[in-house]
Amino acid sequence: MKAHPETVASKKFVIIGVHGWFPTKLVRSVVGEPTGTSSKFCEQTAKAVRQYFEQEHDLVLPMECMTLIPLQWEGKVQERVEKLYSFLVDNPASLNALQSADVIFWTTHSQGTPVSAILLDRLIQENIIRHKHQALCLLAMAGIAHGPFASLKGSLIVKYFEADAARELFDFMDPSSDISQAFRQAMASILQQGIKTILVGSMQDQVVPLYSAIMVATDHPNILRAIYIDGHIYSPDDFLINLILFALRLRNAGLSDHGLLLHISDVLAGNLYSWEGGHSTIYEETSVYELAPQYLFDTHPLGGLLPMHQEHPNTARSTTVVEAKSSLFKAKVRLNPYYLTWAMRGIFDDVRVTQVFGDELDRLRALFDQWHPTSSKLREIKFRLEPIKARL
Repeated sequence: MKAHPETVASKKFVIIGVHGWFPTKLVRSVVGEPTGTSSKFCEQTAKAVRQYFEQEHDLVLPMECMTLIPLQWEGKVQERVEKLYSFLVDNPASLNALQSADVIFWTTHSQGTPVSAILLDRLIQENIIRHKHQALCLLAMAGIAHGPFASLKGSLIVKYFEADAARELFDFMDPSSDISQAFRQAMASILQQGIKTILVGSMQDQVVPLYSAIMVATDHPNILRAIYIDGHIYSPDDFLINLILFALRLRNAGLSDHGLLLHISDVLAGNLYSWEGGHSTIYEETSVYELAPQYLFDTHPLGGLLPMHQEHPNTARSTTVVEAKSSLFKAKVRLNPYYLTWAMRGIFDDVRVTQVFGDELDRLRALFDQWHPTSSKLREIKFRLEPIKARL
């Protein structure tokens, strides 16, 4: 059902941006300069929302219907939550915008993901954000759900140059740590409240493994998982890329990837000491931001845009509470390399997968035969997959 232009134009949109951790100057040139990225997230999300309505529905949203709230403060996760919470509730303009909004987009990156989840859950619990009356989408880019690459813990940069905020990131590797539990509880809460959540990992990320960015240990129908791939390494016929995309489609369809995304993550790591990698380039890509309005407006329960009639402010959207399922995943410095073979076997022996994705399995078989990797890491991956070639 398409909304009247005047109805959509009368809606109030709030867009919040939360940057990641502040690395030292030595590392900023590689993993990204966080100063100003909160504003960038807001601006890019606003652009994506306006573009969505123009291209998909021939509607031009006036700029005055949008309120942009970039949130900036550095420090450890809970310190940032407290500071940003105070900024929001002590600022009458921001507080009023949040409470009166019809639609809220929340965009974040890296360490900003647990900060955003805990803060968002608090705002919902205190009824500042009324999730039953407001449509809300959280876009998390390269989030730190299960910590950084475990191998970075002993790096000289982390040991001698980084502050407590960076070292705290490794606490997310341990599901029993206080901050990891707080984040996991907040994520479960906002997912169960019906908040649509997009988790986007970055291929060749130097800091955050794919399994961490896509929150591999959590399952919920409100999660959409995706991956950003730098243009210079993308090929539509590359076996590894297609394998990763296939595994993400399985998770998005509610099916198991049998641990494939976890065990393929190590080979995707970029180099922290070079310009290669996508930890910061992910938020330069406009198509990443475009996922937010597409997912919020084109899928149930808000699919069909906004209602044609003007809802009464006290009329709640009907939602079905679905419990988030989360396992206590503990990141390891080194994963067992033989698990990858068993993960692939699990996929090809899964009747649900073969029934729904049979054509894609056939394509993977053909791409595997044509795949001739040159790097030692990729040749090792192909070697591990050789035993199941018969199933491919």
